[in-house]
Amino acid sequence: MGWPAPRSARGAARALLIVAVALLLAWSLPVEAAPHGVAAPGLAVPEGEHRLLVIADLRGQALLLLDPAAPEAARRIPLPGGPHELVLLPDGRVAASLEQSGTLAVVDPGSGAVEIVSLGGVPHGLALRDGVLHVTDREHGTVRRLRLDGWIEEAPIPAGMWPHAVALLPDGGLAVADAATSTLRIAGRALATSELPETVAISPDGTRIATAGAFGDSVEVFDDAGTLLMRVPVGGRPVRVAFSPAGDQIAVALSAQGTVALLDGRGGVRRVEVGGLPDGLHYDGTTLYAGDLSAGRLMVIDARAARVTEVLGAGSEVRSTGTMLTLAHRGVVAGLVCPLVRQ
Repeated sequence: MGWPAPRSARGAARALLIVAVALLLAWSLPVEAAPHGVAAPGLAVPEGEHRLLVIADLRGQALLLLDPAAPEAARRIPLPGGPHELVLLPDGRVAASLEQSGTLAVVDPGSGAVEIVSLGGVPHGLALRDGVLHVTDREHGTVRRLRLDGWIEEAPIPAGMWPHAVALLPDGGLAVADAATSTLRIAGRALATSELPETVAISPDGTRIATAGAFGDSVEVFDDAGTLLMRVPVGGRPVRVAFSPAGDQIAVALSAQGTVALLDGRGGVRRVEVGGLPDGLHYDGTTLYAGDLSAGRLMVIDARAARVTEVLGAGSEVRSTGTMLTLAHRGVVAGLVCPLVRQ
C-alpha cells in the first residue's frame, strides 16, 4: 500500500539493553492505591444475567473482578506475584502468567481458588487452542506448550531471542513478537518490524497480523503470508495493539504520550487523549476500554467518535484488558462456557 519496508533487526546486544531499560522504566512507576471500580464487559447478555470483567492488576498482585451491576462490590483475588497476561480456559478458570516467579496462576473466579503451575524461565504471553496452552518464555527463547489435562509439557517451539507476545493463526501457526531481534515470527519466518515489538494481534477474519515497535514508534500490519500491508508511524511508544470486532480499526496504546491511536484501513490516525500510561486494550463493539498502568483506571472510549466517555477506577496497575472475561448467571454467553458466579 505504498508504506516503506521496515528496517532490518538491530544487534542482539543493543536490543537486550533496550529491553532492560524498558523493564526498569516500567517498574519505576508510582504505585497508587487500588480503588474499586467497574467496567462494562465485552458481550451482550440477556436480561436477568450479569457479567464480570477480569483484569490483571500487575502492581497489586491480584485479579480484579468487576461487576457493572454492583461497582461497589469489586472483588480481588490475591496472587503470589504480579499477573501479566490472561487467558480463559475451557472450564471457566483463568490462567495468568507470573513471569517474576516463573509460574502460572490458574484461578477459579467463582471460588477464588488459585492453583500454581511451576514452569521456570520467564513466562509471559499466553494463547490457547485445542486444549494446549502456549506460553512465551523469554529466558529460553521458546513458546512452551502445556496440555491442560495434567499440565503435561510438550516439546517447545523455537521463537527467537526474546519472545514477548503470541497469537494463534487460523491455520494453527503462531505469530510471535520477538522483542530482542525486532521481528515478527510467523510460522517460523522472521519479518522485520520497528524496534522492540511487544504486542501482536490477529484480525477477526484471521487474514491480518498487527504488531508495533515500542522504541520504533510504528505499527506494522502483515497478511497471513507475511507480506507487509501497512507501516504507520505513530510515535509515543506503542505497547499494545487490538483489532476492532469488525476488523476495520486498530487501537494502539501509546504509553509515552498518554494517548490511544485509532488507525483505519488506509493508515489514517486519530488520537484520543487518555492521560497516564495506557496499555491494555479491549473492544466491546464500538466501545474501547484502555487500561492505565499509572493510576489503576479504565478509560471508556467511543471508538467511532474518538473520545473518552467515562473513567473507571480499577486497581493499582491495569494490564491485559484485551483478555477481559465474560461470565453469566446461566453459564453460557456467546459460546463461552462459564461458571456460575454470584456477587
